[in-house]
Amino acid sequence: MSDYYKILGVAKDSNQIQIRKAFRELALKHHPDKNKNSEESKQKFMEIVQAYEVLSDEKSRKRYDNKLTTEKNFQQQQQGFHWTPPADFVNFYSYENLKQYDERYFRGEGGGMWDISEKANTGLWKATLILLASLGLVSFFIILKIY
Repeated sequence: MSDYYKILGVAKDSNQIQIRKAFRELALKHHPDKNKNSEESKQKFMEIVQAYEVLSDEKSRKRYDNKLTTEKNFQQQQQGFHWTPPADFVNFYSYENLKQYDERYFRGEGGGMWDISEKANTGLWKATLILLASLGLVSFFIILKIY
């Protein structure tokens, strides 16, 4: 089992901001687009993304930590832990997206590419309600027209 903390160069007690910052620095350094698509950079980049995906999610980080610290059944635990890249991997981890650095995100104020703020979430709800209300009005006028 790979040591994800070692891959990102962070301590086991690192917080999410430190993990994000280490990920971004390493991802930009080893991104295949920056390194002429070399096979070595692709492999290193995938290791970095895998480490970030596991350590950035609290549930998977706890699961990983439990498997990492329990030495009794080490072989069985290695087989039991598996990471799968997200479906939108290419878009999500593109070099251009990684270059868009938002200092507020790393200070914990949100606003990075992995953050959907409450303000954005509220805006989506408002847009959804307006759309549904519009569809309701159109349906109402169609029914009036028919009768």
